[in-house]
Amino acid sequence: MKDLYNNIFYPKTVAVVGASPKETNVGRNIVENITEWEYEGDVFPVNPEGEDVYGYKGYTSLTEIPGKVDLVVAFVPATVVPDISRQCIDLGIKCLAVPSAGFSEFGDEGRLLERELLAEARDGGLRIIGPNCLGVINAENGLCLPFILLAKREPGTVSVISQSGGVGLSFIMLLGNARRSFNKFISVGNKLDMDEVDFLKLLAEDPGTNVICMFLEDIKRGREFAETASGIKKPILLCKASRTDTGSRAAASHTSSLANDDSVIEGIVRQAGIIRVDSIREMACAATAFDLPPCKGDRIVVMSQAGGYSVILADACARNGFKLPELDATTRQGLKERARADVINFRNPLDLGDMYKSDAIVYALDSILSQSDIHGVIVVLFRRSDSRYDGAFSGLAREVYGDIGQMMGKHNKPVALTVLTQGDYLSRIRSENPFPIFEAPEDALLALKALRDYGTGRSRV
Repeated sequence: MKDLYNNIFYPKTVAVVGASPKETNVGRNIVENITEWEYEGDVFPVNPEGEDVYGYKGYTSLTEIPGKVDLVVAFVPATVVPDISRQCIDLGIKCLAVPSAGFSEFGDEGRLLERELLAEARDGGLRIIGPNCLGVINAENGLCLPFILLAKREPGTVSVISQSGGVGLSFIMLLGNARRSFNKFISVGNKLDMDEVDFLKLLAEDPGTNVICMFLEDIKRGREFAETASGIKKPILLCKASRTDTGSRAAASHTSSLANDDSVIEGIVRQAGIIRVDSIREMACAATAFDLPPCKGDRIVVMSQAGGYSVILADACARNGFKLPELDATTRQGLKERARADVINFRNPLDLGDMYKSDAIVYALDSILSQSDIHGVIVVLFRRSDSRYDGAFSGLAREVYGDIGQMMGKHNKPVALTVLTQGDYLSRIRSENPFPIFEAPEDALLALKALRDYGTGRSRV
């Protein structure tokens, strides 16, 4: 297992078969990604003319490459892939990634090609990623194998297993928008050989991965999937597509996936303690939540500078199994003393519209988190441009994000913070604070829900 882990995520040498310097060649994008991401190992382009690609010396075949090759990427026509596979086996290469399409998703001829490829690979001790995939990215060492050009990102702590390469990439972009990032990305495509079970086992032992996210169209090894996931001491999030007949037909043409009975999948997921989400956006929100302290129950407080959001979130809390307990007498009295005009009845949800000082907001949060029967807080703040904080609003000029971070550390309880503001301001405060800041109150609720389900074991049967 350790050798497989190193060959896939930390190869010292990578050969890219099908990469040439021609402008119309898509395989060269793989070499460009590797270059731009500052991959730490050696790269060997392979093309019929043996031409160099982006400064890397080219070769006409794998057999010409000096020394050991840890990982081969074969971006060639489907019918050529078996020849590359045999070369790998003859040379003792243990891992082959196949981005090429034209296999089982293409019909009977493609399915026959897959069966022959898999039989030879298993006899020869070769593991295959794909086909019909984007391969692997490791943000820690610059290994970036998709044939779509991608901007380099600093490594985060969330790793992704996605059956669809495009959906997987959209997910890591959403993480980036939230000023969080991914650590490892695996696009499994048709899952001819290596599937979600194999990669769950690898990521379970990966020190750079704290949260595992999956987008799957089918689950082939249900029992082993559940057994593997249930033994992993990391949050696992799943967005499972093809839940309807229409979705199943679309999946069959996309990656040749077979439909799974959704009630069976639901049982497998709950047995394994996996957190199931309904969308990629929800998965991105949930993944960032694990940078917060644990949520050990379902009793929360909603605080908002707009009463309307208090009502919206109260409804959403009820739908998602949260309870909104009353504030204690000490908190209510303290809020009354700090109110501007004493025109709001301080309850849960808590309307902060009469609190015109940042210190009052911090007091409210500290006092609420001190209540032993409160497990977390959702906070919704608005932020104008700094020039608007004068006169009656001058007491709100001071930013409270550092205080919120301190309160979470003091009480070891999560605060799911939304700041409704302009994009450039949101980008700045996200970059300056170590905890997630959400752009919509509904996102904050989804994050807290995932944190609660994991912290209480609610995702299990």
